[in-house]
Amino acid sequence: MGFFTLVLANIFGRWSRSLLTVVGVAVAICAVVALVGVARGFQDSLRELYRQRGIDLLVLQSGKAQQTSSALPMSLAVKIAAMPKVERIAPGLLDIIAINSEDLAAVPLQGWEVGSFLINDLRVVAGRRLEPRDQTPANGRQGGIMIGSAIARATQKSVGDTIEVLEGSSFEIVGVFNSFNIYENGSIVMPMIAQQKLMLREGEVTGIAVCTRQHDRETVQQVKQEIERLGPSLTANITREFAENLPEMKLAESVAWLTSSISLVVGSIGILNTMLMAVFERTGEIAMLRAIGWRRRRIVELILGESMVLAVTGAVIGCGLAVMLTHLLSSLPAAHRMVSGDISVKVFLWGFELAVAVGFLGGVYPAIRASRLLPVEGLRHN
Repeated sequence: MGFFTLVLANIFGRWSRSLLTVVGVAVAICAVVALVGVARGFQDSLRELYRQRGIDLLVLQSGKAQQTSSALPMSLAVKIAAMPKVERIAPGLLDIIAINSEDLAAVPLQGWEVGSFLINDLRVVAGRRLEPRDQTPANGRQGGIMIGSAIARATQKSVGDTIEVLEGSSFEIVGVFNSFNIYENGSIVMPMIAQQKLMLREGEVTGIAVCTRQHDRETVQQVKQEIERLGPSLTANITREFAENLPEMKLAESVAWLTSSISLVVGSIGILNTMLMAVFERTGEIAMLRAIGWRRRRIVELILGESMVLAVTGAVIGCGLAVMLTHLLSSLPAAHRMVSGDISVKVFLWGFELAVAVGFLGGVYPAIRASRLLPVEGLRHN
């Protein structure tokens, strides 16, 4: 019998215990991969959004944990636009609203200038882009807004319908757009002037997107320093780093690390228990192998091989469950605007690395204990 065949035979010989161990590892790996996959997917999507639009810096008010609480004067945008190394800028107003009529909470409301590159870069799939006439109601018609495809699916609304952005303030949908960025897909875009009036924030923005003429690190750093010299209350965030430093992302990463640690401990204990029981039940068999010439190293390899097979099998099943879970979440009305069903290969590899660590930690002690068994102990055990 070959070595690997012997490993599989030992596992299937106690299939019920092996199955429970695999399920425990699979659940742990599923939780880690799904959580990390969603967080990393959001980060990557946001970074790619900034990269494709050529946005190098995002100017916010210093000391504000959330962009929605940032408050900058519109006059600042004029000063930044006049800098020689700045190619273009786009001030914006961000608020988070709830569409009570559709039971949608935490919907980003983006206020952008009509004609800005932020609006012009949107891929319109129905209707049109915002125009100056959409900024203020006139002749009985309401102001205009654009909605992301995720909002359109959740509300079952399209061009010509209205959405109550705030109680008593409805706006007509003039366009539906689709973005590869899941956050943007789940947002509403309206003229900045209209949003400033609606939110009683006239002459104020929450952030300014800045595109430099040269996108190299040196130029970006120089513009960053020049902007921050305009006032002590300004922070120019480099967009390559901004997504990672968002409070929501830091929280998600902290939870991911906590989940990983718990998974490592629980999975290792499960495999440790299974392999210790296996060593105890197979004392005679292991002693016999020692009697016919198996070295201690070979015994260690046998037990570790069994624990690794259990862990890797659990990782395969766990990764499959994570894909199913994220796709399920992305189809739910309450979550599909913020959860993508895609998980990167790096996250899967991290899940397998965690599984290998679980298999090693759970199997190393039983393996060493088994290798120290003497042939005479097999007779005593029998």
